[in-house]
Amino acid sequence: MSRNGASQHAVLLTGATGFVGKVVLEELLRRRAELGVARVFALVRASGPEHADARFRADVASSPCFAAHPPGFEKQVEAVAGDLARPGLGLAPGVRERVGAEITHVIHCAASVAFDLQLVEAAAVNTSGALAVLALARECRRLASFVSVSTAYVTPHPRPRGGEVWSAREELAPLPRDAAALHADVLAGRAREAALLAETGHPNTYTLTKCVAEHLLAREGARLPVTLVRPSIVSASRSRPRPGWVDSAAAFAGFVALLGSGRLRVVAGDPRARLDVVPCDAVAERVVDAAFAPPARGELRIRHAVAGLAGALPIALCRERITDHFARHPVAGPRVGIRWVGPRGPLFHGLHALHHELPALGASLWLALRRRPERAKALLRLLARQRATNRDFTYFTHASFDFQASLPLTPPVDPASYLEQVCDGVRRNLLQRERRRGAA
Repeated sequence: MSRNGASQHAVLLTGATGFVGKVVLEELLRRRAELGVARVFALVRASGPEHADARFRADVASSPCFAAHPPGFEKQVEAVAGDLARPGLGLAPGVRERVGAEITHVIHCAASVAFDLQLVEAAAVNTSGALAVLALARECRRLASFVSVSTAYVTPHPRPRGGEVWSAREELAPLPRDAAALHADVLAGRAREAALLAETGHPNTYTLTKCVAEHLLAREGARLPVTLVRPSIVSASRSRPRPGWVDSAAAFAGFVALLGSGRLRVVAGDPRARLDVVPCDAVAERVVDAAFAPPARGELRIRHAVAGLAGALPIALCRERITDHFARHPVAGPRVGIRWVGPRGPLFHGLHALHHELPALGASLWLALRRRPERAKALLRLLARQRATNRDFTYFTHASFDFQASLPLTPPVDPASYLEQVCDGVRRNLLQRERRRGAA
């Protein structure tokens, strides 16, 4: 019997192929007896049932995330072919009817997390897709809970500076105009991206479209038990499925991977700033707990899943600990050597040119002349990553954010020990895997 007094819950999960989604699925399966979960339906972007099943087995079930589960655990999960960007989620009529009859809990983790995605594309997935999942939830006759994973950075702050601390509460962030009208303008191509970001104060299309989605989910789900879970910067797990687990080079893990492999030497960031980096298993626990302890129908609940200001990682400490870890545990490639960390400005641009731009452009030209175009292209791709890292994370590395949480992490994050854990996880799960693939 579950703690909710039922033993036949069925969960619809989106985003199971992603980093957070996998750990949420692992949490659901590990706690299935406690929660009374009989089956998980995983919505997978696919052209049909066979494709969905094959993709689930290849991208999810085979992941080391589930190594501790007994053989055959995947039989508890049914892959459902769908697509957030298609009308009606692209579900076959029979599948939609079955979902409506069986599903009791909907957990929406899927999103496009790319910061540089065009506004219309980001809105199609992050806003329209979330609304489509909510519409499906409304058809679920046994629905007990709807949870959507958002981001703590939906609350924008103008011109962040490292010496200042900005506060964000567990409430809807204001928008300058009606969310539905704004979303309609975006989809119709009437909104200019740069102008809209300037108007709302958001740093990128990801946080903007997530903010709009929150408003519309609150409005459209007014009669449902809706919870919005807002993680900050998600990174390696502390405990589950194993310490240091990470399988995505996005966000902070990608930053650590570039620094640890010696491929990023100049960093745009205010040394006084602190990054709120939260362990993935803590986020998964918050998501699953929210799903199985829902608010009353018609009540919107917002929960931050964050490290908190005391557990946030100081930029200066990041430099020290990342350098130390990879000096002790070197990986293949250039020796780690962070030359400079400081705010964007003339000095940053000059040093970035000296350590990244000029060497990469010069070497790629030489390789092209030597008829080694693939190697030349690889250097240019690395340069693009270096540029993007220092461009896309400027907003986050130049200010400290105090995300006030009604449910703080227990135990709290210890910045120094967690940084060591992240570095170890990135080295083992990302950089060593990358090196093995290169050798192959």
